[in-house]
Amino acid sequence: MRWLGSVLAVLVVAGAFAPLEAVAQSRRPHQWWQSREVTALLELGGDQAANLDRIYRLTLPKMHESYHRLNAEERMLSQMIANMQVEEIDITRQIDRVEAARSELSKTRTLMVFRMYRVLDPTQRSALKEWMDLKKPDNERSGRSRNRCG
Repeated sequence: MRWLGSVLAVLVVAGAFAPLEAVAQSRRPHQWWQSREVTALLELGGDQAANLDRIYRLTLPKMHESYHRLNAEERMLSQMIANMQVEEIDITRQIDRVEAARSELSKTRTLMVFRMYRVLDPTQRSALKEWMDLKKPDNERSGRSRNRCG
């Protein structure tokens, strides 16, 4: 019976990290505005590139903090599940902490993307969306992947 707890812990951790890992592998470059291709396509001005870079640099510490918190909460949940001596209510509370950390990370990233999009004019946003759509893996273009911002 003890092995069942270990198997459950592994499944929870694997399930929690799989979406983050898939996102990291399929995501376009973090600093797309520094790409020559994108700079030329969007005809980014120097001020725009500087503003995008500033938004990214200011948001990055919060994203790292949120990511580390999420990892810590997921590790704690896995340990609790493996323990099998905890009450269901304690697992439920820890799941809530994991999901709150995941939500915080998602909100931080989405707000960063929103702030970046405000730097661009409508034509640039449209061109950027088309470029990002072209860079998506085939499974995302066909709609078989979860929707996400940016």
